[in-house]
Amino acid sequence: MVLAAAAALLVDSGVARAQGGPPVRVLTWPETVEMEHEDRVRRLGALALQRLGRAPRIVTYRIDRASLPASIPVDIPVSRWVFDQRVFFDTDSDVLRPEGQAVIEVVAEALRGEAADTAVFVAGHTDSRAGDAYNYDLSVRRAHSVAQSLHARKVRQAQIWEVGFGEAIPLAPNTSEAGMARNRRVEFLFGRKAEAVSTWLSRQRSLVCAGADDMQRQVCLQAFDRLPGVFANPVARTEVSRPDRPVVAVEPPPVLPRTGVRASVVIEDRTFVPLGTRQTVALPESSPAAIEPVPTPRSPVEPPPKRMPVEVTITRNDPVLIDLREQRVLVETLER
Repeated sequence: MVLAAAAALLVDSGVARAQGGPPVRVLTWPETVEMEHEDRVRRLGALALQRLGRAPRIVTYRIDRASLPASIPVDIPVSRWVFDQRVFFDTDSDVLRPEGQAVIEVVAEALRGEAADTAVFVAGHTDSRAGDAYNYDLSVRRAHSVAQSLHARKVRQAQIWEVGFGEAIPLAPNTSEAGMARNRRVEFLFGRKAEAVSTWLSRQRSLVCAGADDMQRQVCLQAFDRLPGVFANPVARTEVSRPDRPVVAVEPPPVLPRTGVRASVVIEDRTFVPLGTRQTVALPESSPAAIEPVPTPRSPVEPPPKRMPVEVTITRNDPVLIDLREQRVLVETLER
C-alpha cells in the first residue's frame, strides 16, 4: 500500500535517516492528506468486496482551506460511505443485525491503518414515515448503535462522532418505496480533520432530493427547514453529553459591529462558539446568559479591554453543533 511505503515518513516535522543512509525529508501531515485519502478508499473497497461481496457507495468531496481554521493549511478530502439501513437494522429497530456487524468490522479494519487524528462521523437518516420527533430519535439511536459498535472494536486511531438527521436530508422524494429505501441509510463520513467533516455535514442542503423536479424538491426542503440544528456527540462522551432535547433550534448569532466576530451561543447552559476559520473568534471571558452584547467603551478616549483572539478547533471529546440553515459549525467551549 502507498501508506505502508511512506510510514517511516509520517511525522510532523524534521528529517529522517534511513538505517545509516543519507537523511531524507520527512513528509508533513498536509503533504500526506491526499495520499491517505486515496489509500483509505482503496482499502475500504477491497475489504468490502473481500468480506461482504459488495462495496458501499463512496463519494468524495473537498473542503477548501479557506473554510477551515488557519491551522489547517490545505484542502481536506472528505469521503462519504453510504450503506442501506436494511443492512444494519430491522424495521423500527435500533438493534444491529448480523449483516450490520459484518459491515462495521470491515470499517473497523480499514480504520486500523489510519492516522491518529482521522475523524469518523456516523450519520443516521430515515424516510418520512412517522413524525419528525420520532424519526429524529430513531436516527439518533441507530447512529448511536453503529458508532458504539465501531468504538467497541477498539479503533483507537480514529475519533468517532455520532449524529442523527431524521428525515431532514432525503436523497429522493418520499413518494415511492424505492425513494424511501434510499433515504433510510447509515453514512460514514471520513476525513483527516474533524473540522472538515463537520463543515461538510453543515452543507448538505444541496443533497436534498437532488435531481428531483422543483416542486418535489420544495416538498423535501420543508423537512430540512424543520431541523435547523443537531448535535454530533463524540462516542466517548455520548452518555453524559447527549441532550435531553434532541432537535435544537439554532438562531443565527449576529455579527458584532467593527470586529466581524460572531457572538457565542448558549443552549441549555452550554456555550458554543463558531468553528474557527481564517478569521479568529474571540471567546467570552465567562459563560454569558444569552447572546453576548457588544461591549460599550468606558469613555470616548479609553478603549475597551481587548480579548486575545483564539482559534476554535475540534478536539476528540468536543460535542459539535451543526447548524444546517446557516451552514456552519459551532463547538462547545468547555475550558479552551
